[in-house]
Amino acid sequence: MSDPKAAIEPSQGTSKYKARKGSDPEEIRRKMIVRSLTSVSGLGTTTAKALVDAGCTSIGDLKKPKFFDMLSLPQQIGARYHEHLGRPVERSQAELLAKFISENISCKFDVELVGSYRRGAQSFLGVDIMLTHPSHVHVPTPSSKNGSITQGINSASLRTASRKLREAQDSLLLRDVIFPLESRGLVAETLSAGSKKWQGIIRLPERTTDGTWEERSQRIERIREQQGLYIRLDLNLAPMKSKGAALLALTGDKEFNIDIRTKAARLGLLLNEFGLWKWTSDPSLPAGAEEGYWTFVEGESEAAVLRELGMNYVKPIKRNFAYLANSDSDASTIKKGRPRKKVV
Repeated sequence: MSDPKAAIEPSQGTSKYKARKGSDPEEIRRKMIVRSLTSVSGLGTTTAKALVDAGCTSIGDLKKPKFFDMLSLPQQIGARYHEHLGRPVERSQAELLAKFISENISCKFDVELVGSYRRGAQSFLGVDIMLTHPSHVHVPTPSSKNGSITQGINSASLRTASRKLREAQDSLLLRDVIFPLESRGLVAETLSAGSKKWQGIIRLPERTTDGTWEERSQRIERIREQQGLYIRLDLNLAPMKSKGAALLALTGDKEFNIDIRTKAARLGLLLNEFGLWKWTSDPSLPAGAEEGYWTFVEGESEAAVLRELGMNYVKPIKRNFAYLANSDSDASTIKKGRPRKKVV
């Protein structure tokens, strides 16, 4: 007969081995470094592990040539401005930035702070701004019944990508907003640039003691020397006809947007940042084509879009999960499908 004590020893040994492995000081230290590195904008776990394997022990090490060269351009920018991007932006600073932008681009642009600012947050990481212009009126139509904009990689999509590149290079956003702001010493780095959206790092403009803006040459020199306060900025150009839908999308929050888009889907509609759409079936279309097309329903105002969804207007400061979960109306799909946590 086998010894019962001996039979359980391997299990005990395995348990002790796992405990030793989980509490290995070196492994714990490695995980802490990886977690720290992933706090850098754009830097993921895979790159962080590769950096640690190469000998990187801190965010400060990322500025060393050996590790800096292992980063992509957006990651290098994230590492360079990491200390700045982790600091909260105050409402007054966002307002100052929006005013500077308004005064340094064409007066035909409407400049509106969105995102966390519009939802009433007192501070936030980064600033989101929506722009509209009387000449920007084209509203992109969803290209398929499921509402997707792209449909795989083929010659057609490559031609589309080439066309979008040309559009971006000659877009109203780049030509009449980004280029002037670069020349006036606001833009420090560009993370991404398209015909409708730009993301980058800017140096927060400052006023002199007499209330005027710094001289352009001073701003450019201070960016070169990396002096001042730097923040993340997202600029979004919305078609005039889509202003309301764009405001909904860019104001958020995420839970609110999921809720209203789910509401639209349940009504057989599609809601995106360009508007509310209805699918119209048309069997007479050529073979191989989808048997129908999207028609624009509403998009110019938030209230009109929400009204089409059977909802009353919701103030931006209430657009969050707490409001949806406690709503007495039938407007919230989250309230029905997502049970609230019990308080114990």
